[in-house]
Amino acid sequence: MGFVASRYSVILITIMEKPRFVDDINIKNALTGILLRSPVVSGLLKEIQTPKLPFNVSLITVADIPGQKFCSVGKSNEQDGQLKEYFEIPIFPEKELSWYGQPVAMLVGPDPAKLRELAEQCTILADTENPEQQEKSKQQTESKIIIERSYSTGSIAEAFEKAVMVIEGRYYSALQDPWPSDPPGAIAVPGNKNSMTIHTATQWPGHVHNSVAQCLNIKTSFVNVEPARLEIHLDSKIWYPSLLACQAAVGAKIRGKPVKLILKRDEDFLFSPKSAGAEIFLQSALNKQGHILGTKLHVSVNVGAYGIFAREILDRIALSALGAYNHVSIELEGHGRISHIPPAGPTIGFGHVQGFFAAERHASLIADTLGIDPAEWRKKVFLSKEKKLAIGVEINNPPLEELIDRSETMSDYRRKWAAYELLRKNRREHYSSENKSYEPLRGIGVSLAYQGNSLLYDHRGQKSYEEGVELTLEKDGVLEIRTALPWGDNQIRIWHSLAAKTLGVEKIRIATKAEMPKNVPESGPASLSRGINIITELVEKACIAIRKQRFRDPLPITVHRYYRPSTIPSWNDMSIEEKIDKNALGCLSWGSAVVEAEIDPVDYIPRIRGIWLCIDGGTILSEKIAKKSISTATLEALSWAMQEKVVYQNGRIDERSVKEYSIQTDDYPPINVDFLWSEGKSRGIGELPFALIPAAYAQALSQALDCHFNHYPVDTGDIWKAVQHLSAKVEP
Repeated sequence: MGFVASRYSVILITIMEKPRFVDDINIKNALTGILLRSPVVSGLLKEIQTPKLPFNVSLITVADIPGQKFCSVGKSNEQDGQLKEYFEIPIFPEKELSWYGQPVAMLVGPDPAKLRELAEQCTILADTENPEQQEKSKQQTESKIIIERSYSTGSIAEAFEKAVMVIEGRYYSALQDPWPSDPPGAIAVPGNKNSMTIHTATQWPGHVHNSVAQCLNIKTSFVNVEPARLEIHLDSKIWYPSLLACQAAVGAKIRGKPVKLILKRDEDFLFSPKSAGAEIFLQSALNKQGHILGTKLHVSVNVGAYGIFAREILDRIALSALGAYNHVSIELEGHGRISHIPPAGPTIGFGHVQGFFAAERHASLIADTLGIDPAEWRKKVFLSKEKKLAIGVEINNPPLEELIDRSETMSDYRRKWAAYELLRKNRREHYSSENKSYEPLRGIGVSLAYQGNSLLYDHRGQKSYEEGVELTLEKDGVLEIRTALPWGDNQIRIWHSLAAKTLGVEKIRIATKAEMPKNVPESGPASLSRGINIITELVEKACIAIRKQRFRDPLPITVHRYYRPSTIPSWNDMSIEEKIDKNALGCLSWGSAVVEAEIDPVDYIPRIRGIWLCIDGGTILSEKIAKKSISTATLEALSWAMQEKVVYQNGRIDERSVKEYSIQTDDYPPINVDFLWSEGKSRGIGELPFALIPAAYAQALSQALDCHFNHYPVDTGDIWKAVQHLSAKVEP
């Protein structure tokens, strides 16, 4: 089943035609935009020197922006007693330069080859100090910390006084590139009466829409956003396309012609946003039964330049670093620091990946230290019914033991863990370089995680608006769905299934802002599974409302349904006015994963023997689509766990990272997915593999090599070092 595009709509019929990638969109007489970038890690912009430019080439700078000179998200003021997360990033900087490669201006002209030649002749002059001296002088200053979190519950001092054993670990998450399947970019097409049409691949068309209107100083009704094809993005296209769209729009406004701004692959890798890097310290006090009496947690997050979504990322890392476990008492300190690298984040889960890696590696470290099966230890200490997460949200009857049992049965985990553990103990007692065996070293790891829905904090701009959908059942029996949410194949099929089940309709039509800019309600960012949970739930509610009306009212029938956040004080502290959306964590999806790995002791290359996941995502609307989504995400997560790492040296990506950064493209392991099929509304599940796979993979390697890996990715270099330690009988 598929869909084709007409001028006004998309109808579900028999032929599949997807929106084009933005780079494949050809606009007649379009000019090309090429960005000029900062040559320094930080400093003050003095001058942009160019050669004599041809009559048909223009230099676009901050002075050419007619309206707001930055892109923003959130609210800078306090309203209704709530603190709003807020950030702003310059479209082009006036003075301050914040990272190497930051766009400072744009050349616009008809000939891309000539523009590249001219760009090489341009010189960006800036006042700067030595990056090493600057970093050293600012390293300990409070000015670099832009967000902090402090929280405690229970008596942490008493917990450590009573402890029979204290186990601590420090866990690291590397900066990683989202590596979109298509090059980032935007096309701006000027129209009549100051109107502007934007083509870009974005997870948040509404943000592009508002940002372009603000930077051009025009009414939002004059801006038309036509989302391009949106493939795997790993949440890298929430705010960044808005910046590119504004840059292209200013160029189009000045020249009065369409401007196409597309980044080259190497340009995107070197200068575009990466994931946030995190260092997490966990120290747990245990009683003689191995239960946690209390945990001290410290989180340090590198959020890059400007600290985009810093509060959201820091709090999600801190919350997920506590995992799904009962800590009884907690002492938490965390902070986010800006740095002179491209804005770091958001990416998948807004920090859940980094946090759950620490939580699950710490859980396995505790079990290994106690000498018991990590899966069995998890069953002793996980959160039970009606417990609350540290942030203050109550969880309802999580099926954690069933998830672990099911993934154990699928993978034959218990037998394999016992066998591999016996081999590890034998190697520990008898291993030496003289009697070294060249048999593959094997291990198996387990992990547990949850996934919420939507952002914790208000993401709307200065003008509050309602997010929702509008549905109309037409006289011809077609159901029209109006939403600004970027939709794809899976979304279309799920909505069609809902429409068929609830209303008995055979065809649906999707109307977007590109077609009906005044009538399509804003839907917010397509991230954190908001599409499958919040928006799809609104579609279902609207279908039910139409069903009730159709027997008494004539067609067409139009129904609106809106999403209204349910705010509560966060972190269980009623004195703090900061509030979160309870719905973000009020209906969690849960997952358990097992990863089995082996290492060839000759070439140190790891091979994944199998991956097993058991997921509780409520009502699964399409098992086939859900399994495909989980399998695809698992491969992406495995690539993050095994090899993807970006290293910055003095604010620039290390040359070795440029040469060696790669993604998993072949040798796919067998992936087995099962669902619990619990009752309740559908919940997002696509981010669970990213929270589960890195820790389970690291634990499998840890058992195989008798080495506690406390970071990801774990690559062949890390494995080689562990093998050398094993050969020398040296504790890694």
